[in-house]
Amino acid sequence: MNITSNNTMIYRKDDENGKVHYRAGLSTKNITGNYENGYIDIRLPKDISLENKTKINITKGFLSFYNYVTKDGRKNTIWYVVVQEYTTNVEVKQEKELDPYEEFGKRIEVEQQSIDLPF
Repeated sequence: MNITSNNTMIYRKDDENGKVHYRAGLSTKNITGNYENGYIDIRLPKDISLENKTKINITKGFLSFYNYVTKDGRKNTIWYVVVQEYTTNVEVKQEKELDPYEEFGKRIEVEQQSIDLPF
């Protein structure tokens, strides 16, 4: 199962031991029509650091989990999303700002320089 998303808000929290934790904010409408918010843990690729409240587009990821036993002996499951590839909204905006005609003109210019004309 490949997980993708658009415009996902990532929340960052640094704990007292210096470890960084990320969570994604989710919302859904309940039966009364009001929105309810929830969160799921996010695991990012190694050596990646995001600021708090960064919006990303997940292009490749999967769902995983771990289990732990509570003090009273009950088993709990914690779900999280492993993000393998993503883009930030800043990167997406930069891609959209490129003029396709400008890029097209560059390709034509390169092609014209490499062609040997017989006259």
